[in-house]
Amino acid sequence: MTTEEYKIVRKSGMDLAYKILDTLSKKNKEMQHAGKLLGFWDGKAMIFDSEEEVDVLMDFVLYEKNNFGIKLIDKFYDSAYDLSEIEEEILEGMVDYHSSLFQIKSIDSVNCIITLIDLFDKKQTEFKLMDLGISKTGSARIIFYTRLIPIRDVYMTSGVSFGFDASVKNKILSDISLLRFKLRRKMDSSDLFILTHKASKQYGLEIVKMDAK
Repeated sequence: MTTEEYKIVRKSGMDLAYKILDTLSKKNKEMQHAGKLLGFWDGKAMIFDSEEEVDVLMDFVLYEKNNFGIKLIDKFYDSAYDLSEIEEEILEGMVDYHSSLFQIKSIDSVNCIITLIDLFDKKQTEFKLMDLGISKTGSARIIFYTRLIPIRDVYMTSGVSFGFDASVKNKILSDISLLRFKLRRKMDSSDLFILTHKASKQYGLEIVKMDAK
């Protein structure tokens, strides 16, 4: 994928995400449910420390299971909404996302490709992420939680990530191991999202906003 194609796909993807979020009923409790889990809902209103945290909430509502155990993205996928060809392509990738904690292995700043390694994958599978921002400013000193969306020959992020300096790698992996022990079950994507979000507020870098626009 060229950078010009990437920009078109990225813009279409963001527009599609808003279109999906607009299907939520104004009377639904999904926002409140997600807000409680993420620490934004105080019982009367959402309280955010930054504009970026609004995107964190939206990302969670879009991709993670609601209080009925249903993902909004899956519900939309099974609906009969009329979409363009590029929206259909992006939606397929959104449904097939892969979220995890990743470390940067290498950066090709010319082609805007970042090679990532999934820290939970014993096979050390590599992922080719295209991102115009992180390819210019990232380094192997950063690990981050993100949601990878497969599209054509690369991956994109969903737009929101939580970054950490590599010096706290063992700490966050220890926090994840502790949560697994407390849960007494296999961690799911929501568990990891919530943990890394809260950890980023305690000892992480700023919310790493990839090419959301």
